[in-house]
Amino acid sequence: MGFVGFRGIYPFTKKMTIGADIKQLKPVGFYNVPLKLNNITESEPVVNIGDTVKQGTLIAKPTGKVGINIFSPVAGKVLNIVKKMTPNGEYVKHMLIMRNENEEEDDFVDLPALESMSDINLVARLRDAGIVDNVLNLPSYIKYSYMGARSYKHLFVLCDTTDPNNSVNQTITEFRMEEVINGAKYFSNITGVANITFVFTDSNFKLANKLKKHIMESKKSYDFKIKFIPNKYPFDNPYILTKVLLRKNINEDNSFLKEGIAIETAESCYNLCRAVEFNKPVTSKIVTVDGTNVARPGNYFVSSGYSYQNLLDEVGINDLEIKSQLIDGNVLSGIAQYSTDLCLSLSTETILYMQHDILTNLEENPCISCGKCVSVCPMFLNPTRLDETYINEDYAKLDKLNVHSCIECGCCSYICPSKRYLTQRIAAGKYYDRQRRNRG
Repeated sequence: MGFVGFRGIYPFTKKMTIGADIKQLKPVGFYNVPLKLNNITESEPVVNIGDTVKQGTLIAKPTGKVGINIFSPVAGKVLNIVKKMTPNGEYVKHMLIMRNENEEEDDFVDLPALESMSDINLVARLRDAGIVDNVLNLPSYIKYSYMGARSYKHLFVLCDTTDPNNSVNQTITEFRMEEVINGAKYFSNITGVANITFVFTDSNFKLANKLKKHIMESKKSYDFKIKFIPNKYPFDNPYILTKVLLRKNINEDNSFLKEGIAIETAESCYNLCRAVEFNKPVTSKIVTVDGTNVARPGNYFVSSGYSYQNLLDEVGINDLEIKSQLIDGNVLSGIAQYSTDLCLSLSTETILYMQHDILTNLEENPCISCGKCVSVCPMFLNPTRLDETYINEDYAKLDKLNVHSCIECGCCSYICPSKRYLTQRIAAGKYYDRQRRNRG
Protein backbone atom coordinates (compact mmCIF):
# COMPACT_ATOMS: atom_id res chain seq x y z
CA MET A 1 0.00 0.00 0.00
CA GLY A 2 3.00 2.31 0.31
CA PHE A 3 2.87 2.94 -3.42
CA VAL A 4 -0.51 4.64 -3.01
CA GLY A 5 0.68 6.98 -0.29
CA PHE A 6 -2.60 8.43 0.97
CA ARG A 7 -5.03 7.38 3.67
CA GLY A 8 -8.35 7.77 1.92
CA ILE A 9 -11.41 8.75 3.89
CA TYR A 10 -14.61 7.10 5.04
CA PRO A 11 -17.08 9.71 6.27
CA PHE A 12 -19.80 7.26 7.33
CA THR A 13 -19.66 3.97 9.15
CA LYS A 14 -22.40 1.98 7.44
CA LYS A 15 -24.37 1.94 4.20
CA MET A 16 -28.08 1.90 4.93
CA THR A 17 -29.15 0.71 1.47
CA ILE A 18 -27.68 -2.80 1.36
CA GLY A 19 -29.18 -6.21 2.03
CA ALA A 20 -32.42 -5.79 0.04
CA ASP A 21 -33.25 -6.53 -3.59
CA ILE A 22 -33.67 -3.77 -6.17
CA LYS A 23 -37.14 -2.25 -6.01
CA GLN A 24 -39.48 -1.33 -8.85
CA LEU A 25 -41.07 2.10 -8.97
CA LYS A 26 -44.67 2.71 -10.02
CA PRO A 27 -45.02 4.07 -13.57
CA VAL A 28 -46.00 7.73 -13.92
CA GLY A 29 -48.02 9.59 -16.51
CA PHE A 30 -45.19 11.54 -18.17
CA TYR A 31 -41.50 10.94 -18.84
CA ASN A 32 -39.17 13.76 -19.87
CA VAL A 33 -36.25 11.86 -21.40
CA PRO A 34 -32.96 13.81 -21.72
CA LEU A 35 -31.19 13.23 -25.03
CA LYS A 36 -27.74 13.92 -23.62
CA LEU A 37 -25.76 12.33 -20.78
CA ASN A 38 -23.00 14.38 -19.12
CA ASN A 39 -20.03 14.70 -21.51
CA ILE A 40 -21.60 12.44 -24.13
CA THR A 41 -22.67 14.14 -27.39
CA GLU A 42 -26.36 15.04 -27.59
CA SER A 43 -28.40 12.55 -29.63
CA GLU A 44 -30.86 13.57 -32.34
CA PRO A 45 -34.52 12.48 -32.26
CA VAL A 46 -35.57 9.83 -34.79
CA VAL A 47 -39.27 10.06 -33.90
CA ASN A 48 -41.58 13.05 -34.27
CA ILE A 49 -44.06 14.85 -32.06
CA GLY A 50 -47.32 12.93 -32.20
CA ASP A 51 -45.68 9.55 -32.89
CA THR A 52 -46.67 6.49 -30.88
CA VAL A 53 -43.77 4.59 -29.30
CA LYS A 54 -43.35 1.36 -27.40
CA GLN A 55 -41.05 0.61 -24.49
CA GLY A 56 -37.65 0.06 -26.10
CA THR A 57 -38.41 2.05 -29.26
CA LEU A 58 -35.30 3.87 -30.46
CA ILE A 59 -36.14 7.56 -30.02
CA ALA A 60 -32.74 9.24 -30.57
CA LYS A 61 -29.46 8.37 -32.32
CA PRO A 62 -25.97 9.81 -31.79
CA THR A 63 -24.75 12.50 -34.14
CA GLY A 64 -21.11 12.67 -33.03
CA LYS A 65 -18.33 10.21 -32.31
CA VAL A 66 -19.20 10.04 -28.61
CA GLY A 67 -22.94 9.50 -28.78
CA ILE A 68 -25.44 6.96 -27.53
CA ASN A 69 -28.71 5.36 -28.61
CA ILE A 70 -31.62 6.42 -26.43
CA PHE A 71 -34.79 4.36 -26.08
CA SER A 72 -38.29 5.09 -24.86
CA PRO A 73 -38.77 3.97 -21.23
CA VAL A 74 -42.52 3.43 -21.75
CA ALA A 75 -45.21 2.79 -24.32
CA GLY A 76 -46.99 6.02 -25.14
CA LYS A 77 -47.12 9.13 -27.31
CA VAL A 78 -44.45 11.76 -27.99
CA LEU A 79 -45.95 15.09 -26.87
CA ASN A 80 -43.03 17.47 -27.30
CA ILE A 81 -39.28 17.88 -27.84
CA VAL A 82 -37.94 20.88 -25.94
CA LYS A 83 -34.72 22.11 -24.36
CA LYS A 84 -34.61 21.78 -20.61
CA MET A 85 -31.98 21.88 -17.88
CA THR A 86 -30.23 18.67 -16.81
CA PRO A 87 -28.90 17.90 -13.29
CA ASN A 88 -25.40 19.12 -14.28
CA GLY A 89 -26.71 22.50 -15.44
CA GLU A 90 -26.75 22.03 -19.22
CA TYR A 91 -29.72 22.88 -21.43
CA VAL A 92 -30.33 19.92 -23.75
CA LYS A 93 -33.20 18.44 -25.71
CA HIS A 94 -35.73 16.41 -23.74
CA MET A 95 -38.46 14.24 -25.23
CA LEU A 96 -41.74 14.37 -23.34
CA ILE A 97 -43.61 11.06 -23.60
CA MET A 98 -47.13 10.52 -22.23
CA ARG A 99 -47.48 6.95 -21.00
CA ASN A 100 -50.23 4.75 -22.37
CA GLU A 101 -52.11 3.68 -19.25
CA ASN A 102 -53.59 0.70 -21.10
CA GLU A 103 -50.27 -0.99 -21.82
CA GLU A 104 -50.46 -4.42 -23.40
CA GLU A 105 -47.99 -7.31 -23.31
CA ASP A 106 -46.60 -6.53 -26.76
CA ASP A 107 -45.98 -2.84 -25.98
CA PHE A 108 -42.21 -3.27 -25.99
CA VAL A 109 -39.49 -3.57 -28.62
CA ASP A 110 -36.48 -5.89 -28.35
CA LEU A 111 -33.15 -5.68 -30.12
CA PRO A 112 -32.47 -8.18 -32.93
CA ALA A 113 -30.92 -11.42 -31.68
CA LEU A 114 -27.15 -11.71 -32.00
CA GLU A 115 -25.91 -14.03 -34.73
CA SER A 116 -22.72 -14.90 -32.84
CA MET A 117 -20.77 -14.01 -29.70
CA SER A 118 -17.79 -12.61 -31.61
CA ASP A 119 -15.99 -9.60 -30.17
CA ILE A 120 -17.22 -7.42 -33.06
CA ASN A 121 -20.85 -8.41 -32.49
CA LEU A 122 -20.56 -7.87 -28.74
CA VAL A 123 -19.09 -4.38 -29.17
CA ALA A 124 -21.92 -3.62 -31.60
CA ARG A 125 -24.38 -4.84 -28.95
CA LEU A 126 -22.88 -2.41 -26.42
CA ARG A 127 -23.50 0.36 -28.96
CA ASP A 128 -26.95 -0.74 -30.09
CA ALA A 129 -28.27 -1.30 -26.55
CA GLY A 130 -27.22 2.17 -25.34
CA ILE A 131 -25.02 0.88 -22.50
CA VAL A 132 -23.18 3.60 -20.55
CA ASP A 133 -19.79 3.12 -18.93
CA ASN A 134 -20.22 4.78 -15.53
CA VAL A 135 -16.52 4.39 -14.74
CA LEU A 136 -15.27 6.77 -17.43
CA ASN A 137 -18.65 8.39 -18.26
CA LEU A 138 -18.61 7.30 -21.89
CA PRO A 139 -20.71 5.04 -24.10
CA SER A 140 -19.34 1.59 -23.30
CA TYR A 141 -18.58 0.70 -26.91
CA ILE A 142 -16.22 3.67 -27.35
CA LYS A 143 -13.29 2.25 -25.42
CA TYR A 144 -13.43 -1.03 -27.37
CA SER A 145 -13.71 0.60 -30.80
CA TYR A 146 -10.12 1.76 -31.22
CA MET A 147 -7.24 0.05 -32.95
CA GLY A 148 -5.42 -2.23 -30.56
CA ALA A 149 -8.51 -2.93 -28.47
CA ARG A 150 -7.66 -6.64 -28.60
CA SER A 151 -4.39 -6.03 -26.74
CA TYR A 152 -6.05 -5.82 -23.32
CA LYS A 153 -4.16 -7.53 -20.51
CA HIS A 154 -6.44 -6.87 -17.53
CA LEU A 155 -10.21 -6.93 -17.02
CA PHE A 156 -11.47 -5.67 -13.66
CA VAL A 157 -15.13 -5.87 -12.62
CA LEU A 158 -16.09 -3.58 -9.73
CA CYS A 159 -18.58 -5.47 -7.57
CA ASP A 160 -18.54 -2.96 -4.73
CA THR A 161 -17.81 0.70 -4.12
CA THR A 162 -16.12 2.80 -1.46
CA ASP A 163 -18.71 5.55 -1.92
CA PRO A 164 -20.38 5.76 1.52
CA ASN A 165 -23.83 6.18 -0.04
CA ASN A 166 -23.79 4.23 -3.31
CA SER A 167 -24.59 0.51 -3.03
CA VAL A 168 -25.66 -0.15 -6.64
CA ASN A 169 -22.90 -2.55 -7.67
CA GLN A 170 -22.94 -4.43 -4.39
CA THR A 171 -26.71 -4.93 -4.63
CA ILE A 172 -26.58 -6.02 -8.28
CA THR A 173 -23.80 -8.48 -7.50
CA GLU A 174 -25.76 -9.98 -4.63
CA PHE A 175 -29.20 -10.17 -6.22
CA ARG A 176 -28.36 -10.44 -9.95
CA MET A 177 -25.22 -12.55 -9.62
CA GLU A 178 -25.81 -14.82 -12.62
CA GLU A 179 -26.24 -11.84 -14.96
CA VAL A 180 -23.11 -10.17 -13.56
CA ILE A 181 -21.02 -13.31 -14.09
CA ASN A 182 -22.36 -13.89 -17.60
CA GLY A 183 -21.88 -10.24 -18.53
CA ALA A 184 -18.29 -10.40 -17.30
CA LYS A 185 -17.74 -13.35 -19.62
CA TYR A 186 -19.00 -11.30 -22.58
CA PHE A 187 -16.57 -8.51 -21.67
CA SER A 188 -13.88 -11.19 -21.52
CA ASN A 189 -14.79 -12.16 -25.09
CA ILE A 190 -14.54 -8.51 -26.15
CA THR A 191 -11.17 -7.83 -24.53
CA GLY A 192 -9.57 -11.21 -25.06
CA VAL A 193 -8.64 -11.31 -21.36
CA ALA A 194 -9.06 -14.88 -20.17
CA ASN A 195 -8.68 -14.24 -16.44
CA ILE A 196 -11.37 -11.89 -15.06
CA THR A 197 -10.67 -10.05 -11.79
CA PHE A 198 -13.69 -9.32 -9.60
CA VAL A 199 -12.94 -6.44 -7.20
CA PHE A 200 -14.49 -6.01 -3.74
CA THR A 201 -13.76 -3.82 -0.74
CA ASP A 202 -12.03 -5.53 2.15
CA SER A 203 -15.23 -5.36 4.22
CA ASN A 204 -17.11 -7.56 1.75
CA PHE A 205 -15.44 -10.97 2.03
CA LYS A 206 -18.83 -12.66 2.48
CA LEU A 207 -20.21 -11.46 -0.87
CA ALA A 208 -16.91 -12.24 -2.60
CA ASN A 209 -17.02 -15.82 -1.30
CA LYS A 210 -20.64 -16.10 -2.42
CA LEU A 211 -19.66 -15.09 -5.95
CA LYS A 212 -16.71 -17.49 -5.92
CA LYS A 213 -18.96 -20.34 -4.80
CA HIS A 214 -21.55 -19.48 -7.46
CA ILE A 215 -18.95 -19.63 -10.24
CA MET A 216 -17.44 -22.87 -8.97
CA GLU A 217 -20.80 -24.60 -8.59
CA SER A 218 -22.05 -23.48 -12.00
CA LYS A 219 -18.79 -24.71 -13.57
CA LYS A 220 -18.33 -21.63 -15.71
CA SER A 221 -15.71 -22.19 -18.37
CA TYR A 222 -13.42 -19.28 -17.57
CA ASP A 223 -10.72 -18.35 -15.10
CA PHE A 224 -11.25 -15.65 -12.52
CA LYS A 225 -9.58 -13.96 -9.57
CA ILE A 226 -10.92 -11.98 -6.65
CA LYS A 227 -9.05 -8.92 -5.39
CA PHE A 228 -9.76 -6.63 -2.46
CA ILE A 229 -9.21 -2.91 -2.01
CA PRO A 230 -9.44 -0.83 1.18
CA ASN A 231 -12.97 0.20 2.04
CA LYS A 232 -12.00 3.86 2.07
CA TYR A 233 -13.13 6.51 -0.38
CA PRO A 234 -12.04 6.87 -3.22
CA PHE A 235 -9.97 3.66 -3.59
CA ASP A 236 -12.36 2.36 -6.27
CA ASN A 237 -11.70 5.30 -8.57
CA PRO A 238 -10.15 3.81 -11.76
CA TYR A 239 -6.91 5.80 -11.36
CA ILE A 240 -6.48 4.76 -7.74
CA LEU A 241 -7.62 1.21 -8.41
CA THR A 242 -4.92 0.82 -11.06
CA LYS A 243 -2.28 2.04 -8.61
CA VAL A 244 -3.44 -0.35 -5.92
CA LEU A 245 -3.83 -3.48 -8.04
CA LEU A 246 -1.23 -3.00 -10.77
CA ARG A 247 1.12 -0.36 -9.35
CA LYS A 248 0.69 1.72 -12.50
CA ASN A 249 0.07 5.45 -12.93
CA ILE A 250 -2.50 6.41 -15.56
CA ASN A 251 -2.30 9.94 -16.96
CA GLU A 252 -2.68 11.89 -20.20
CA ASP A 253 0.40 10.23 -21.71
CA ASN A 254 -0.24 6.76 -20.34
CA SER A 255 -3.90 5.84 -20.88
CA PHE A 256 -5.91 2.80 -19.81
CA LEU A 257 -5.98 1.73 -23.46
CA LYS A 258 -2.20 1.93 -23.82
CA GLU A 259 -1.75 -0.11 -20.66
CA GLY A 260 -4.34 -2.67 -21.78
CA ILE A 261 -6.62 -2.12 -18.77
CA ALA A 262 -10.40 -2.51 -18.95
CA ILE A 263 -12.50 -1.61 -15.88
CA GLU A 264 -16.19 -2.46 -15.84
CA THR A 265 -18.86 -2.42 -13.15
CA ALA A 266 -21.33 -5.05 -12.03
CA GLU A 267 -24.06 -2.88 -13.52
CA SER A 268 -22.39 -2.77 -16.95
CA CYS A 269 -22.06 -6.57 -16.86
CA TYR A 270 -25.73 -6.86 -15.89
CA ASN A 271 -26.80 -4.57 -18.75
CA LEU A 272 -24.64 -6.39 -21.31
CA CYS A 273 -26.01 -9.76 -20.21
CA ARG A 274 -29.58 -8.53 -20.63
CA ALA A 275 -28.74 -7.06 -24.03
CA VAL A 276 -27.13 -10.31 -25.22
CA GLU A 277 -29.34 -12.97 -23.66
CA PHE A 278 -32.70 -11.16 -23.61
CA ASN A 279 -32.12 -8.55 -26.37
CA LYS A 280 -33.09 -5.71 -24.01
CA PRO A 281 -31.93 -2.14 -24.61
CA VAL A 282 -31.20 0.08 -21.62
CA THR A 283 -34.25 2.12 -20.63
CA SER A 284 -33.66 2.45 -16.89
CA LYS A 285 -30.88 2.96 -14.36
CA ILE A 286 -30.38 1.33 -10.99
CA VAL A 287 -30.04 4.20 -8.50
CA THR A 288 -29.24 4.30 -4.79
CA VAL A 289 -31.67 6.63 -3.00
CA ASP A 290 -30.58 7.62 0.50
CA GLY A 291 -30.44 10.52 2.92
CA THR A 292 -31.58 11.69 6.31
CA ASN A 293 -35.04 12.70 5.06
CA VAL A 294 -35.75 9.63 2.88
CA ALA A 295 -38.41 7.33 4.34
CA ARG A 296 -37.55 4.22 2.31
CA PRO A 297 -33.86 4.27 1.31
CA GLY A 298 -32.72 1.57 -1.08
CA ASN A 299 -31.82 0.73 -4.66
CA TYR A 300 -34.45 1.34 -7.32
CA PHE A 301 -34.94 0.71 -11.04
CA VAL A 302 -35.48 4.29 -12.25
CA SER A 303 -36.63 4.82 -15.84
CA SER A 304 -34.94 7.47 -17.96
CA GLY A 305 -37.00 10.66 -17.82
CA TYR A 306 -38.35 10.02 -14.30
CA SER A 307 -38.31 13.30 -12.36
CA TYR A 308 -36.79 13.82 -8.93
CA GLN A 309 -40.26 14.70 -7.65
CA ASN A 310 -41.69 11.41 -8.98
CA LEU A 311 -38.88 9.62 -7.17
CA LEU A 312 -39.42 11.43 -3.86
CA ASP A 313 -43.15 10.69 -4.06
CA GLU A 314 -42.31 6.98 -4.33
CA VAL A 315 -39.56 6.66 -1.71
CA GLY A 316 -41.34 8.94 0.74
CA ILE A 317 -40.15 11.89 2.83
CA ASN A 318 -39.77 11.57 6.59
CA ASP A 319 -40.68 15.14 7.48
CA LEU A 320 -42.27 17.51 4.97
CA GLU A 321 -41.69 20.47 7.31
CA ILE A 322 -37.92 20.12 7.39
CA LYS A 323 -35.99 22.10 4.80
CA SER A 324 -34.02 19.57 2.74
CA GLN A 325 -31.54 19.54 -0.14
CA LEU A 326 -31.56 17.09 -3.05
CA ILE A 327 -28.13 16.02 -4.34
CA ASP A 328 -27.41 14.12 -7.56
CA GLY A 329 -24.29 12.13 -6.68
CA ASN A 330 -22.51 11.41 -3.42
CA VAL A 331 -22.20 13.77 -0.48
CA LEU A 332 -18.58 14.63 -1.30
CA SER A 333 -18.78 15.42 -5.02
CA GLY A 334 -22.47 15.42 -5.97
CA ILE A 335 -24.37 18.36 -7.46
CA ALA A 336 -27.03 20.10 -5.36
CA GLN A 337 -30.24 20.56 -7.36
CA TYR A 338 -32.33 23.71 -7.39
CA SER A 339 -35.55 21.97 -8.50
CA THR A 340 -37.15 18.55 -8.10
CA ASP A 341 -38.74 18.96 -11.55
CA LEU A 342 -35.47 18.00 -13.26
CA CYS A 343 -35.28 14.50 -14.71
CA LEU A 344 -32.89 11.63 -14.14
CA SER A 345 -30.73 10.26 -16.93
CA LEU A 346 -28.91 6.96 -17.39
CA SER A 347 -25.78 8.44 -15.81
CA THR A 348 -27.32 8.97 -12.36
CA GLU A 349 -25.77 6.78 -9.67
CA THR A 350 -26.95 8.17 -6.35
CA ILE A 351 -29.71 10.50 -5.17
CA LEU A 352 -29.50 11.99 -1.67
CA TYR A 353 -32.23 13.93 0.10
CA MET A 354 -30.63 15.45 3.18
CA GLN A 355 -31.73 17.81 5.91
CA HIS A 356 -30.45 21.23 4.88
CA ASP A 357 -28.73 22.00 8.20
CA ILE A 358 -26.55 18.91 7.85
CA LEU A 359 -25.09 20.22 4.59
CA THR A 360 -25.06 23.93 5.35
CA ASN A 361 -22.10 25.39 7.16
CA LEU A 362 -20.71 28.79 8.04
CA GLU A 363 -18.91 30.69 5.32
CA GLU A 364 -15.45 29.41 4.41
CA ASN A 365 -12.50 30.62 6.43
CA PRO A 366 -8.94 31.44 5.35
CA CYS A 367 -6.56 28.54 4.81
CA ILE A 368 -4.61 27.67 7.99
CA SER A 369 -1.91 25.72 6.10
CA CYS A 370 -2.59 22.52 8.04
CA GLY A 371 -1.78 20.30 5.05
CA LYS A 372 -4.74 17.95 5.56
CA CYS A 373 -5.95 18.43 1.98
CA VAL A 374 -2.52 17.41 0.68
CA SER A 375 -2.43 14.32 2.89
CA VAL A 376 -5.73 12.95 1.53
CA CYS A 377 -5.34 13.88 -2.15
CA PRO A 378 -5.18 10.56 -4.04
CA MET A 379 -3.43 12.21 -7.00
CA PHE A 380 -0.65 13.82 -4.88
CA LEU A 381 -1.70 17.37 -5.77
CA ASN A 382 -1.57 20.45 -3.57
CA PRO A 383 -5.21 21.62 -3.41
CA THR A 384 -4.27 24.77 -1.47
CA ARG A 385 -1.92 25.97 -4.20
CA LEU A 386 -4.48 25.12 -6.88
CA ASP A 387 -7.13 27.02 -4.94
CA GLU A 388 -4.91 30.09 -4.58
CA THR A 389 -3.85 29.97 -8.23
CA TYR A 390 -7.46 29.78 -9.40
CA ILE A 391 -8.44 32.77 -7.26
CA ASN A 392 -5.55 34.70 -8.88
CA GLU A 393 -6.88 33.64 -12.32
CA ASP A 394 -3.46 32.29 -13.33
CA TYR A 395 -4.85 29.46 -15.47
CA ALA A 396 -1.56 28.75 -17.24
CA LYS A 397 0.04 28.08 -13.87
CA LEU A 398 -2.84 25.71 -13.02
CA ASP A 399 -1.76 23.61 -15.97
CA LYS A 400 1.82 23.50 -14.65
CA LEU A 401 0.46 22.41 -11.26
CA ASN A 402 -1.19 19.40 -12.98
CA VAL A 403 -4.75 20.58 -12.32
CA HIS A 404 -6.09 18.12 -14.90
CA SER A 405 -4.91 15.21 -12.77
CA CYS A 406 -7.62 16.09 -10.24
CA ILE A 407 -10.35 13.43 -10.18
CA GLU A 408 -12.79 15.74 -8.32
CA CYS A 409 -13.38 13.18 -5.58
CA GLY A 410 -14.03 15.89 -2.97
CA CYS A 411 -11.63 14.52 -0.34
CA CYS A 412 -9.85 17.86 0.05
CA SER A 413 -13.07 19.82 0.63
CA TYR A 414 -14.33 17.18 3.06
CA ILE A 415 -11.21 17.16 5.22
CA CYS A 416 -10.59 20.93 5.19
CA PRO A 417 -11.19 22.41 8.68
CA SER A 418 -11.69 25.85 7.11
CA LYS A 419 -14.41 24.43 4.85
CA ARG A 420 -12.90 25.98 1.74
CA TYR A 421 -14.52 25.26 -1.63
CA LEU A 422 -11.44 23.48 -2.93
CA THR A 423 -13.04 20.90 -5.21
CA GLN A 424 -15.43 23.41 -6.78
CA ARG A 425 -12.67 25.91 -7.60
CA ILE A 426 -10.28 23.25 -8.88
CA ALA A 427 -12.99 21.88 -11.17
CA ALA A 428 -13.68 25.39 -12.43
CA GLY A 429 -9.96 25.89 -12.95
CA LYS A 430 -9.82 22.80 -15.15
CA TYR A 431 -12.64 24.23 -17.25
CA TYR A 432 -11.03 27.64 -17.70
CA ASP A 433 -7.65 26.12 -18.51
CA ARG A 434 -9.27 23.98 -21.22
CA GLN A 435 -10.85 27.14 -22.60
CA ARG A 436 -7.45 28.82 -22.58
CA ARG A 437 -5.88 25.86 -24.40
CA ASN A 438 -8.58 25.87 -27.07
CA ARG A 439 -8.10 29.59 -27.70
CA GLY A 440 -4.35 29.12 -27.99
